[in-house]
Amino acid sequence: METFAQILGFIGLALAIVSFQSNRRRNILLFQLLAGTVFTLHFLLIGAYTGSLLNVIGVARSAVFSFKGKKWADSRVWIGVFCAAMAVIGIFTWDGPASLLPTVAMMLTTVAFFLSNPTYIRRLNLPSSPMWMVYNLINRSYGGILTECFVMTSLLIAMFRFDRKKKV
Repeated sequence: METFAQILGFIGLALAIVSFQSNRRRNILLFQLLAGTVFTLHFLLIGAYTGSLLNVIGVARSAVFSFKGKKWADSRVWIGVFCAAMAVIGIFTWDGPASLLPTVAMMLTTVAFFLSNPTYIRRLNLPSSPMWMVYNLINRSYGGILTECFVMTSLLIAMFRFDRKKKV
């Protein structure tokens, strides 16, 4: 079962990398939804319950935010709903201060994914990776560890490709 759990982590890794190499908000959210679904099961199987349940909320968040442009999905209330749900999960699954790391990281990405501009989505996601990295190290999520290495690298590459100011 451990091997299967770790394989799922590597599948989540691939989906997360693809998400940040897109320059379309909807594609970023779609691949984040898929990665979150895979990581939900991965973290559950390795006993990292905070990470698992936060990913459930992350999947719901990506689904709602992918409908931005529709009146019901454009409300900023969603930021509060998802952040409150994440805070409850962080408290409910408390396993020491390490539980704060993915909780705060997911709150940051909630704000990021509500935004429309891929540049700002990437900028707000970047600080989340080191928080998840520590959580993954503690929980021996090998796919998660590599995911954060590659996500940070992918974000930086995408920032260079899409976000840097063009020199005249």
